[in-house]
Amino acid sequence: MNRSTQQIIRTAAVCGSFATAASAQSLSVVPPNKYCWGENVGYFNWADAGSPAGAQAARFYTRPSGGFFKGMVWGENVGWINLGNSNGPYANANNTNFGVNANNTGNLTGYAWGENVGWINFSGGSLATPAQPARIDFVAGRLRGYAWGENIGWINLDNASVFVALGNGCPCDLNHDGIVEDQDFQIFLAAYNTLDCADSSMPAGCPADFNGDNVVEDLDFQIFLAAYNELLCP
Repeated sequence: MNRSTQQIIRTAAVCGSFATAASAQSLSVVPPNKYCWGENVGYFNWADAGSPAGAQAARFYTRPSGGFFKGMVWGENVGWINLGNSNGPYANANNTNFGVNANNTGNLTGYAWGENVGWINFSGGSLATPAQPARIDFVAGRLRGYAWGENIGWINLDNASVFVALGNGCPCDLNHDGIVEDQDFQIFLAAYNTLDCADSSMPAGCPADFNGDNVVEDLDFQIFLAAYNELLCP
């Protein structure tokens, strides 16, 4: 399904000086704090998945009742880990709808999947001794606790120096050059005209879907417009 450029221009005229938009926001992984550690398998990189680097990076989408992760994590010794295979929150009832959810206090639940390692349980840290559930520490802006891989053991999100930081980042910098400018607008426009994240012509990971609803539409454009007006990434 495609739409004309005229529609996005009309939307820009209506949006004008919106500073923020949409009922949902996303938190990106903030380098250099982009790693967690598995004692049996080494480092996992949450920030650089995809081509260009970061195009399929892990991202957390907030919702009134909590939120969910989408994107990929790269394990240096185990390959790709998929944090969610559709639009969350995820049912995690079977392998057709799985992913990592968070409740409104930040506690993580659900499963990620690695083709080489199987399921990774983000509720698993509640079974640790002492219990250290995987969670988002919104005050510190980072992940904490432990996840459990059925074939790889504990994954440590809690280390003081090796951890995954989360912040607003710069998700609208679609070409990852540190600013949100005309080249990013052209990338966004192509995604906006395509609309559906499931369309085969959409870039992998659907990075222009800033609010995580599996379509690139007017709410995403409002988010993009605010960043475009700022120009410089935080």
